Amino acid sequence: MRSIGIRVSPSEVNYCITEKTDGVVSILGYDKIIIPKALDVPSQLAYVRTNLNSIFTEFEIVKAGIRVHEGNTMNLSIERIYLEGVIQELLADCTVHRYFLGKLSSIAKLIEEPLAKVKEYVEGDDSLIEIAGVSKSAKGIRESIITALAASELEIEVISQ
Repeated sequence: MRSIGIRVSPSEVNYCITEKTDGVVSILGYDKIIIPKALDVPSQLAYVRTNLNSIFTEFEIVKAGIRVHEGNTMNLSIERIYLEGVIQELLADCTVHRYFLGKLSSIAKLIEEPLAKVKEYVEGDDSLIEIAGVSKSAKGIRESIITALAASELEIEVISQ
């Protein structure tokens, strides 16, 4: 089953796609959607929704995770909240069967790693996961990767007929 991890910022949406087969999770790829500054806010939201919907459909994503801001963030961005809301609305109306919204603590719990180790990975330590091409300073990409790994651990109830 394929999963996606999403990390939103006001100017871009980082995502990572994983596939879990026989208990092994493989990273299929990661990228970002850069939000055009020339568009007004409603058009930016529609742009992100349309692009993510295409990704969900193309890759047949069934599980997803959105890395949300930590509750103690002093510089909370209203643009980020808008984007996260639009993505949540999309998740209710696409190929995704199960998703979560997670702070680092819930992500650490899903992947069964200590919170400190997850925080170290996000800050640039590769001892948890080493992926060629991921810069130590690419915090958004790192958060989308760890969120995708957590999403891959979500259970989906299979109903047989």
